[in-house]
Amino acid sequence: MTMTPDKASAFQLGQDALDREHQGQIDLLQAVETELGGAGDTARLAALLDQLIEYTNIHFMSEQVEMRQQVYPGLPAHEAEHDQLMEQMRDFQQRIASGERTLDAADISTLRDWVLRHIRSKDAAFAEYLIDNT
Repeated sequence: MTMTPDKASAFQLGQDALDREHQGQIDLLQAVETELGGAGDTARLAALLDQLIEYTNIHFMSEQVEMRQQVYPGLPAHEAEHDQLMEQMRDFQQRIASGERTLDAADISTLRDWVLRHIRSKDAAFAEYLIDNT
């Protein structure tokens, strides 16, 4: 399922910085999905996956810094979920780099679903906290 601009906007939380970063994640996921659906160039896919992982890591760090600054009580659970995804993504990346497996549509679907579910739940709760407490 490729994310259209209308569907992507449904994940905006009304927090400009978070929304921009989430859009960056969605854009990279779409780029990986598009490449996979096209020629599927292995080097290009690997580079896009690397970008997605690095971008996601930076986004998570940024989000966690803001949570600490705002003394967000949900930080420990939110951070644990971030750590879990990063561990999965890096493990996935290493298995692809070693040739143990290849990237397929189901993998991208799993990543996309996780990111979108996380935005709708954990990030939405943080955005609500920001509205109520700033």
